[in-house]
Amino acid sequence: MSAAPFTILHVCTGNICRSPMSERILDGLTGDDVLNHGAGISSYHEGDPMEADAAHELEERGFEPGGHRARHIDRAHVESSDLILVATAVHREYIAERFPEAEDRTFLVRQFGRIVGDILERGAAELPDGDAAARGRALVALASKRRGDHPEDELSDPWGLSRAVYSQIADQLEDALEPVADALEGDS
Repeated sequence: MSAAPFTILHVCTGNICRSPMSERILDGLTGDDVLNHGAGISSYHEGDPMEADAAHELEERGFEPGGHRARHIDRAHVESSDLILVATAVHREYIAERFPEAEDRTFLVRQFGRIVGDILERGAAELPDGDAAARGRALVALASKRRGDHPEDELSDPWGLSRAVYSQIADQLEDALEPVADALEGDS
C-alpha cells in the first residue's frame, strides 16, 4: 500500500442512493490503496442511512452497504479527493461553481467509466506502472483531455422509485466502475 491512497469522492444529491452505491461498488472492486467516500450537494438527508433499496441492491451483489450515513459536501471532502465522480451534470456544475479548482478532476461517473474503458482498450500504455495513486493521477489527467470525446451520460435518481430502477442504476454503476477499478489496480 502506498503512503497515501488514491481518494475518490462520489457525489449525488442526498448521498443516500446513487453516491453510496457508487462508493461501495468501487470500494468492493479496489484494494486498500484506494479510498472511496461520498457526499451530497443537499443537506436534507444529512446523517440518514443509505436508502433501503440501494442497500439491498448492494448486498445482493456482494457489496457492503452497512454503516453509511449521508454527508453534505464541504471543502474538506473536495480538497482531500484526487477524483470526484458525480451522478449528473447538475452535480458537476455545483462543484464547478463552488470548488472551481476541482473542475478538471470532476466527472460524471458513467462518462469517466467510458473514457477509462477506451484507455484500457488501447492497452493502458499511457498509465504508469506503480501504485494506485500514481495510476489514478495519470488516469485523471488523461480523462480530462478526453472528456469531450464521450457523452455525459447521467445516472437517474432512483429515490422513491421501484426496486427495478435501483437494479438498473447498480448495473450502470458496475459497468462504469469495473474499468476504473481495473485501471487503478493495474489489472489491464
